[in-house]
Amino acid sequence: MSPSIVPDEPKNVANELAPHKRLALTVTWCSFLSASLATMIFFAFVDPAPIVAVLTPTAALAGRTELYSLGFLFFWLVCALASALTAWLVSTQPPPRP
Repeated sequence: MSPSIVPDEPKNVANELAPHKRLALTVTWCSFLSASLATMIFFAFVDPAPIVAVLTPTAALAGRTELYSLGFLFFWLVCALASALTAWLVSTQPPPRP
């Protein structure tokens, strides 16, 4: 028995995101994934223990977890800026040629 063909159902436009919101969520999600990968690769080669040992007497960091978190937030910021710049460059139109 072949599957029946269902006619196209009307889309519920009320549940759709506005283009600028979709773009913001796309940039945020892509930068999050990129920052996760960058953090894993960076901390696979860099041990934060010496940095924490230097900063512990000043009470700037309580442990390695804080340095991992700060590193991830730094990479997320850099990746978000790069993703936002890419999205802006793709969405802008070049000036018309004379």
